[in-house]
This record gives sequence, structure tokens and C-alpha cells, in this order.
Amino acid sequence: MFPADLSIEEVLTDRNATPVADFSWHKAPITSVEWHTSDTSVFAASGADDQVTLWDLSVEQDEDEAPIVQSANGSDPQVPPQLLFVHQGQKDVKELHWHPQIPGMLLTTASDSFNAFKTISV
Repeated sequence: MFPADLSIEEVLTDRNATPVADFSWHKAPITSVEWHTSDTSVFAASGADDQVTLWDLSVEQDEDEAPIVQSANGSDPQVPPQLLFVHQGQKDVKELHWHPQIPGMLLTTASDSFNAFKTISV
């Protein structure tokens, strides 16, 4: 994974390192991230923008797939192919956790409520 002659500190501070991926979706700080309990490519993230998102890093856009068309004013965001689901409706989402006994169920806590939901995509 890492070159044998480098320490972890050297890898973390390498100025030439590039990110594996960059997902620009949330418009405010991330408040919680948790990897799926059994699917190592899936994680959930919540943000101060009152969104909970589900991501699958194993999804890649096909080269022959048609590009996403934006509206005339260019205001529609480009949705990354790895973004599976966006949950909205809670205020100040602070924490999220995968349910330990129900595969794919996500629990979230916020200042106004808590939610338990399961999407069909995970």
C-alpha cells in the first residue's frame, strides 16, 4: 500500500500526495461520517447543511454514459455517480450510525428530531 521506506508520518505530510477522490456536495461542515458495517465501499455523511448523504465508492461513471445536462442558468449541481441518496428535513444533524441489527438502516440525531430510515440502494 505504502512504499516500505516511508513512515506513516512521511506519507501523511507528503506535499506531492493527491486525493483518491474529491466529493463536493455538502455546502457546510461535515458533522458525522460512518462507514457501513458490512459494505466497505459505502459510507454515510451528515452536514451542517441539514443533509444526510449515502455514498458508494465502488460506483464509477461509464465512459460512454451521457454527461449530466445542466439547466440553462447552470444552477443545477452535478451529481457525482457515487452519491446514492440524500436525506433532508432535519435541522442541525449531529450524528449518524448504521443500525447494528438491521442491515442498511441508518439512524440520525438532530436538534429537532431523530430519524431511522433504510434506502433501497444499500
